[in-house]
Amino acid sequence: MLNAIKTVWQERINWLIAGIAATIVLTIFMEGIARLVLGGPMKPAAMICAILGLDPSFLWLGEIAHYATGLIAFPVGFILICTLFKVRPAVGTGLVWGVLLWVIAAVVFVPLSGGPLFFGFGKTMMASLVAHLAYGAVLGFIYQRRQ
Repeated sequence: MLNAIKTVWQERINWLIAGIAATIVLTIFMEGIARLVLGGPMKPAAMICAILGLDPSFLWLGEIAHYATGLIAFPVGFILICTLFKVRPAVGTGLVWGVLLWVIAAVVFVPLSGGPLFFGFGKTMMASLVAHLAYGAVLGFIYQRRQ
């Protein structure tokens, strides 16, 4: 029984550490590298506020929602998908996960926020793809290494 409890907690720690590392990398891409490529940071918190119909003064709420998804929801979803399809969490599966997250953002969330499908097919689309690929690769790599 103690071993089972230890295993469950170790799994939670693994996906939490992987989620933290991947979210840090995603933030570096969206805040830092996007500035170089796009001339300014990507603003997922603003997009979340637009979807929810919130005033820009609630940007902090969008930030919390964005970090909660990166730290908790996306890693848990990744592990569930890996378990469901019986694939090992690794860089390759993380890259696939990153593409899936990007497609959902580009096809569902950006249009819901009033933006164009696939970010308008320009530099922002490519910057977002690279950021999500980096997120997925780090998530898969860290989780694999911790197992």
